[in-house]
Amino acid sequence: MQLSGRRPYPFAVVAVGTPLLGVLLTRRCLAVITVAGASMEPAYRSGDRVLIRRLGRSSATGIAKGGVVVATWRPPSGDPGGKPAVTHSEPLGARRWMIKRVVAGPGDPVPEGMGPALIAEAGKPVPPDRFVVLGDNAAHSHDSRHLGYVERSDILGVAIRRLERRR
Repeated sequence: MQLSGRRPYPFAVVAVGTPLLGVLLTRRCLAVITVAGASMEPAYRSGDRVLIRRLGRSSATGIAKGGVVVATWRPPSGDPGGKPAVTHSEPLGARRWMIKRVVAGPGDPVPEGMGPALIAEAGKPVPPDRFVVLGDNAAHSHDSRHLGYVERSDILGVAIRRLERRR
């Protein structure tokens, strides 16, 4: 039905489309993950939900030493218990993720005692677009000591805050 020769739906599209656009933009900028495991205790416990600010594909902005990141978990090729490495073409839900604290970024020296994966790199500068990450609970963490550097392209985002703590 038309009134005054105008189509009534353009106003409705703007009214409905604006909130939808906001939701789409928010999903592009933010994500919520649920922590599984004890590797980041006491900061994050299994079951905690964490708000993540997604990063652009090439941007390292916001990845700071001491910050917490969520990255794709890629087991070393010689890891008999690990699953095969995933590719970026897989959907987010199909990837395995890890949440870890950044201890060194590009140009920073690789810390001493970084286990078998980075033992030969100790004291050398971290290469461009690479990061050294550790779990807060070293006894229960599979991190750069075992996996080596984490590539910038594997980092989904930076933790902003914990949303809720499991009781």
